[in-house]
Amino acid sequence: MNAEALGTIVVALGGNAIARSGDDGTIEAQYVRAREAARAIGGLIAAGARVVLTHGNGPVVGNIVLRGELASGSVPPTPLYIAGADSEGGIGLMLQQTLGNEMRKRGSARTVVSLVTQVVVDADDPAFGRPTKPIGSFYSPDEAAHMTAERGWVMAAQTDGRLRRVVPCPTPRRVVEVEAVRALLEAGEVPIAAGGGGVPVVELTDGSLAGIDAVIDKDWTGALLATQLDAQVLVLLMEADGVYESFGTPQARRIPSLNAAQVERMLAEGAFAEGSIAPKVAASAHFVRSSGRSAVLCRAEDLEAALEGRAGTLISA
Repeated sequence: MNAEALGTIVVALGGNAIARSGDDGTIEAQYVRAREAARAIGGLIAAGARVVLTHGNGPVVGNIVLRGELASGSVPPTPLYIAGADSEGGIGLMLQQTLGNEMRKRGSARTVVSLVTQVVVDADDPAFGRPTKPIGSFYSPDEAAHMTAERGWVMAAQTDGRLRRVVPCPTPRRVVEVEAVRALLEAGEVPIAAGGGGVPVVELTDGSLAGIDAVIDKDWTGALLATQLDAQVLVLLMEADGVYESFGTPQARRIPSLNAAQVERMLAEGAFAEGSIAPKVAASAHFVRSSGRSAVLCRAEDLEAALEGRAGTLISA
């Protein structure tokens, strides 16, 4: 793999890659997942690639909010955008530390730096009237009904039938600190930016920024970040080893490659699960349409093979 020839690569690590369903949710378990990702990403950096890392926060940010709700009689409530910033710092630290350790093992002096990153959204985005982004734990129907009655949460069924809280997920418009990310890249360092999709903010009439309660989809922010940085490749790391046709059925098969038009047609036909793979392929198709570049969807352990076309799913313009 000639990583240097690939230029700048934005690698988006799914929130479920840090806290997966079935894990016990402890910080120690999250560190295990972070080390797994660091090994794969460290190999890419050691090979000469200029990497910007971003990550999801779905399970983690929901747990931060839940802790605040459980302590509501003792501490003031935490706005959702502050919980997002908290998760960006905490997950960023885990990735910064584990990836930094991996780089030192490989004899690299490059510094890994986490940035709490703001992302501008539109205050009148229709998403604020139609929450769709799942966060936090899974609930039984009785538990979900209790959360709705007691806390006013909006709950929605996921692909496996279990229920999760859903919150507004507006479209990201601009990564505020993108020039700081670019400066770190040009200095030879490894930035971690826009974690959890970034902290959602709106731009006021005087040009100042203010936080707003929402969670931005990290794949769409990753695509935006890749576009603003003129990245050569957008990589979305996930639990599955690629994009599947007829996923969850005996006829399921991994699709090695797709173009943007095929993705858009399959999205229109409902071929991809909402709240799961659909945002990933939609964001990837948008990136390749707007940039003429490529996107890769794969598991962390298949990263090198996927960039060589031997694993995962390649989406091209």
